[in-house]
Amino acid sequence: MRLKVLTPTQILIDTPIEKVDFEAVDGYFTLLPKHIDFINSLKQTIVQYQVNNKSYYVACDRGVVVKKSDEVIISTALAISDDNLEKLKKTIEVDFKQMEQERKEVLVSMSKLEVGLTKGLMNLTSMREAKHVGI
Repeated sequence: MRLKVLTPTQILIDTPIEKVDFEAVDGYFTLLPKHIDFINSLKQTIVQYQVNNKSYYVACDRGVVVKKSDEVIISTALAISDDNLEKLKKTIEVDFKQMEQERKEVLVSMSKLEVGLTKGLMNLTSMREAKHVGI
């Protein structure tokens, strides 16, 4: 079986594996070579995979996992690979949570800009209609 971990900017992992473990939105899963095709949404999770009976880890900030035939593809916005499991757990607890908070702040700012733009356009439209009617 082959594992590929993809981010928007790189192929982080592309290696033959024996199995892969991860947490999806509806529970924990282990995929082995003979399993049926599979698709699911990942939670913020640490993916563990084995190569030559040695475990490796990659922290993923949500995403999608697809197993088709003998290939497992994980597509995620952010992934960090490290042999130190404790370091990756801390990455998820601190860095990923901070990035999520920053993302939420950006979304709030964008929403405020959209509301301001909409109000401005509505004012322009009502002023144009008022001129047209002769008010």
